[in-house]
This record gives sequence, structure tokens and C-alpha cells, in this order.
Amino acid sequence: MNLEEIKEKLHSICEMEGIGINVYFLLKAENNYVLKRANIIENVKTTIISSYKNSLNSIIQNEDLALLNLSAADDRIHAFYKYDLEETPGVFNFFEEITNPQNQIPYFSFDLDELADLEGYFVYFGDHANNVLFYRKQMSVNLFKQGKIYLIKGHETQFTSIDEEFLRIDGKIDVLKIEAVIYINNIDILERHYEFRNIIINEATASIENISALQILENIEVLSERINDVAFARKLSKISTTSPVFQLPKETIMNFVRGHLTLGHEFRYSQDGTKILLDTKKSQNFFLRLMNDDFLHSQLTDYDYVTPAKDKL
Repeated sequence: MNLEEIKEKLHSICEMEGIGINVYFLLKAENNYVLKRANIIENVKTTIISSYKNSLNSIIQNEDLALLNLSAADDRIHAFYKYDLEETPGVFNFFEEITNPQNQIPYFSFDLDELADLEGYFVYFGDHANNVLFYRKQMSVNLFKQGKIYLIKGHETQFTSIDEEFLRIDGKIDVLKIEAVIYINNIDILERHYEFRNIIINEATASIENISALQILENIEVLSERINDVAFARKLSKISTTSPVFQLPKETIMNFVRGHLTLGHEFRYSQDGTKILLDTKKSQNFFLRLMNDDFLHSQLTDYDYVTPAKDKL
């Protein structure tokens, strides 16, 4: 689906009469997770539906939104990412569990279960023929625990307190599954949680292997030393699958670097001058931009630019 088709799909769900909603809690259980269905009274469901319609409409009405593959994620603020990596976080498997008609998911019980074990929650939104699934990572600020004092509106000028544990559903969406495809609406959540961190490191390791094959670096080991820095690893990971620089001969890359107004002064070189030496973090970051083909030239103004966002014409 392209972006317009996605927006049309979401719009058709928001406009339907009698939208159905089911909420499923993902609970920590020893070394695993389990799903429990939330038994929510109908008038509260109506409020939750309204909140999610607002969230979907913010996606639908965002004219600046871009649809990108996750493997080609850049620094754009308004972006919707299609998950296209081979390895997937285990939490995504619960999408299938929810939609499998053979599964009888038990209800959450306050006698047997604890809201403190809540890892996140899934939302089935729509009807049987037309629906979308959401996932939202549970944020600690949304769980109000017993034993703490919360002042609420009482009589006229007075405050009273509540001593019950309660959960706030904020209506935000981190991940969506539309038909058979998973899209990331909040990429920061994946970088901070789940196996995604390890997935990014695996992808970055593959990038280092591809870079090594170019024989363009004098000290490639410095990239491996920074691989546990997730922000750096994600930038490193995307060049393994998307960068056209890997298709170029070594000589073409080196000639470009030496002749570039900026890069020519940012790198040092091996004694024979045939390889780049990455002796600072700044030079390492510039090298990632080089491999990602971020240095572009305007035919109109004759200016050189650094831009991670590149939509091919």
C-alpha cells in the first residue's frame, strides 16, 4: 500500500458506524509474555474509540507525512515506517495471536493479574471486515499505583484522594498492523524496548561486513567499537540495504572524497593514501553520511548539501 491507500483505509474505518474495539493487555509472565483481554464497559469504550479516531485523523490529515521503509529511516520528523527488516521483535507475534479465531484469550482478572506487570496493550479497531490493529508501549506515567496519594476534585473547593490502582489509556499509537503489513508510527519506542535493539545491532554488523569488503577503511574496527550506541548503530544499519555507494568502485569513492570541499578536509588517510582513517567520532559520523550518499549537489544553484532525506524522482 502507498501512503494515500493507507490514509484511505484509516479514513474508511474512522467513518464507519458502530466501530468495534477490543483491548488486549500484554503482561509480563516470568520470562515470557501473555495476553489478557480487557473487559471494558461500553460507555468507556465510546470514549476510547473517540480518542483513537483523533489519533488516526492526525495521521490522515498530516500532509507532511512520508512513507519510508524502516531500513531506510532518516531524520524526518513526520514519517511513517514500513517494517521491512527480516528479523522482527517477538512482540509483533501477538498481532497474529489476536487475529487467530482459534485463540480464546482469557480476560484480565484483578484477582489473578497485576497492572504492574503491564508491558503494553494491543487494540483491535473496526469490525471483522475492515479493521486495523494498534500497539502501544505501556509508559510508567500512565499507571497510577496504590500506596501513593493522588488528589482529585472533591466537593466545591475541596480535594479528595483516590486509593485505587488505575490505568490511563492515552490513545497514542506506536505500531500499526494494516492488513498483513506492520508500520511504525513511533520509532523511538522500538529503539528503547524489546529485541529491536539487538535487531539493529545485527543489521549494523552486516553493514560493517559490507564496508569491509570495499577495503576503503584503514581502521574499520572503530565502527565495531561503537556498535552498542543504538543511535549510531541505526545509522550504520540502514546503509547495508539502501545505499547505492556499495555499487561504486573504490577508486570512484576515494576520488569523490578527496575532491569534496568538506570531506576532503574531514578525513585523514593511510600512509599510501588509498584508505580512509577514522580517528575521531566526527570523522566516523561523516563516513556514515558518505556511505549513505548524503552529500548532494544542486544543479540549479550549484550548491553542495548534506541531506539524509532523499526521495527519488
